[in-house]
Amino acid sequence: MDATPVSTLVLNPDELGPDPVPGMDLAVKLGIGYLEVRSAEGANAVTLPAERLRHIRALAAERGLAVVALASPLWKWCWPEATPGRVDTFGFPTQVPPGERLGWIERAIRAAVILGAPVVRVFSHLRVEEEWTERFAGDPLLAVALDLADGAGVRLLLENEPVCTVAHVGPLLEVLERYRGQGLGLWLDVANLHEVGQATPDTIRALAPYVGYVHVKDYRPGPGGRRVFCPAGEGAVPYGEVLPLLHAARPALPYALETHVRERPADALTAGAAFVRTAVPGGVA
Repeated sequence: MDATPVSTLVLNPDELGPDPVPGMDLAVKLGIGYLEVRSAEGANAVTLPAERLRHIRALAAERGLAVVALASPLWKWCWPEATPGRVDTFGFPTQVPPGERLGWIERAIRAAVILGAPVVRVFSHLRVEEEWTERFAGDPLLAVALDLADGAGVRLLLENEPVCTVAHVGPLLEVLERYRGQGLGLWLDVANLHEVGQATPDTIRALAPYVGYVHVKDYRPGPGGRRVFCPAGEGAVPYGEVLPLLHAARPALPYALETHVRERPADALTAGAAFVRTAVPGGVA
C-alpha cells in the first residue's frame, strides 16, 4: 500500500544572511528536510556560476537536505525605459532589455537543474508607467520558457506579487487556466493575497487546484500603512482559516517559511515552523 503523501516544510537559508550554512544548519535543527534557494554568497542564485551552485547543493546534501525550489526573479522586470518603484529582487536587475531575457530564463532553468530543484518561481512583469507596462498573458517568452522547463524536467510556478501585473484572483485564474496545459502552476504567497484584500475562503478554493507551492510569511499593520513583519501566525494574515482550506483541497503541499523579520530571524523561523506544523491539519513533515 502506498504511503499517504504529506505536506512538508521548506526553509530558505538566505533569511539568515548570505552564507547558506547557518540557514541549512537551522533547517536540520528544526527537522526541516527541504530548502528553497533565492540568493547565496551575496548574489542572486541565477547569477551564480555552475560550480557555486554545485557547492550549495553539496552543502545541502552533506546535511541530508534537498533543494525543492529555485525562487528566481524571472519576469520581475520591466523595460529599461520604464521607472520601477522600490522592488526587492535580491541582487537582480529590474530593468532588463527584452533581448537579454531569454538568456536569463535559460540560466535560471540550468540553475534549477544543477541544484536539483523541481520548481522555479516566476513573476508577471512589474507594474510601471502605463505605456511601458507589459502583459504577461500572451508574452511569447512565457511559452518558450514553459517548453524549456518541461524539457529540463522542472515546472514554472507564478507568484502572486502585488508590484507585478498579475496579483488579484481574476487575472491569476485567467493566466493559470490559459497555461495550465503547458505546466504553469501557482506559487501562492498567502500574505500577498491578503495584502490585496483577497485571502478569502472563496478565493482560496478557486486557486487551490493550481497551487504547487506556498509561501508563508506574516505581518502586522504598522504606522502609515507599513507592514511590520512577524513570525507566521502572529500577524494579520488569516492562516488559521486559509491553511486548513488549502490542506482540504491539496493535502500534500510544500509550505516555505519566508519571514522577512530582520531582528533574530532564526527565532522567527523557529516560531513559524512550530505554527505551520500545528495549523496544517495532520501536521507537516
